[in-house]
Amino acid sequence: MQSLRSRLILSHILPLVIIVPLVSLALSYLLETQIILSELSDKLNERASMIIEALYTNPEVWSDPNSASTFMSRIEYQLKGQVFLLKPNGLIIASNVPEWGVGGSKPAHLKGFETASSGENSLLVSYGWDQSGVEVLVPVMNTRQELIGIVAVYETLEGISSYIGRLRTIIIIALFIEIVLGCLIGYLLATRLERPIGRAAIGVIDISEGKEINPVPIEGPREIRHLSTAVNTLNERLRLLDETRRHSLANIVHELGRPLGAIQSAIHVLLQGSNEPEVERELLVGVDNEIKRMNPLLDDLAMLHGQVTGTIVLNQQEISLSEWLQPTLLPWKVTIQDKGFVWQTRIPTDLPTVYIDSEKMAQVVGNLLSNAVKYTPKGESISVSAGKNAGEIWIEISDTGIGVIQEEQDRIFEPFYRSKQTKRFPQGLGLGLTIARDIVEAHGGRIELESQPGVGSRFSVYLPIHSNQID
Repeated sequence: MQSLRSRLILSHILPLVIIVPLVSLALSYLLETQIILSELSDKLNERASMIIEALYTNPEVWSDPNSASTFMSRIEYQLKGQVFLLKPNGLIIASNVPEWGVGGSKPAHLKGFETASSGENSLLVSYGWDQSGVEVLVPVMNTRQELIGIVAVYETLEGISSYIGRLRTIIIIALFIEIVLGCLIGYLLATRLERPIGRAAIGVIDISEGKEINPVPIEGPREIRHLSTAVNTLNERLRLLDETRRHSLANIVHELGRPLGAIQSAIHVLLQGSNEPEVERELLVGVDNEIKRMNPLLDDLAMLHGQVTGTIVLNQQEISLSEWLQPTLLPWKVTIQDKGFVWQTRIPTDLPTVYIDSEKMAQVVGNLLSNAVKYTPKGESISVSAGKNAGEIWIEISDTGIGVIQEEQDRIFEPFYRSKQTKRFPQGLGLGLTIARDIVEAHGGRIELESQPGVGSRFSVYLPIHSNQID
């Protein structure tokens, strides 16, 4: 009973095996007591009434034993069960039971004699393990309403044993068939219930062991379908995470390997000695530029590590957004225009004062502009605008580049995720949007993306006007 299937089967079958026999016993008891004995009581009443009517035409029976014996033998073939004609004092006048004889005392099993001798009809039903039956005792009165005798009719269930036997046989057969069918149905239900749970459990075990699994079929009750869906979602997320990890390692190797290769080549030339100060200076300047190019990559990795470990610290200060945004955009304006893009800004001069970490928010703006430059062809436009709504300010960075397809719009904020629209090793590690989102959320804000492939993208940064101050 250690497996889930065996316990489910037991849980389905055990109540059936216990309850059905009990119900059958209760049904048998009700049939015998409420129906059979009730019908038997009615029949015995009719039988006693018939005997009394016959006795009214044969009054000599009560005083002449021979007449009583003749009367009993005449009606005996019409009677079932035990019939007694009793004197008021309880002595037997006649009976269809030879062993009781004539002149003997009333049978001990007739419990209603006292009631009948008082002039009232007696009907008693007994039901027990040893003997069950019905007795009817009816007093017989003369014209002066004097008790002249008692008619007693008694019949046990043994007299209708064949009928009860058939009834019990039917109940036992029905009970056996019901238990067999119940066990079969319980086994099938338990198996159907265990199968999807077992598949989900095997899937989780395989995932924990690092194995690849096929999607778990979604079947069974609602809760089990939710479980199977959760296992499939977990497996897909782990697959994407592993894929992202491999791609991120490839990106890191590419982004760090290229400048390190250039640096190594320059050092190799310098070690050989060129005896040309101009060439040496150019090589050193190139080494310095390559190192500067690696610094943003290392900064992004350091920022991501801080976010993962929960060590982001904001140095929030009260800053006029209009005065802060213009100088922040100035270096980007020069760079973007030099690269052949159309630059546009719409920055109102009356933007409210907010509490932000100016350096980290400058990194957010820079990452979004860098992303726009990366995915916008030369000659297209890049624009920055800002404004305020009720309770929040917004900064929008728009471009007329290649845009983002719908299925990627929810994933581009994932660490190391690279769009399928880019070449194999695009510039950067794919951390810019992740870092930007986390910094904005640390300020209590959010980033939203609207994009249409071939038309362009618009990233909107929303920050609360009353941001939380850091005391």
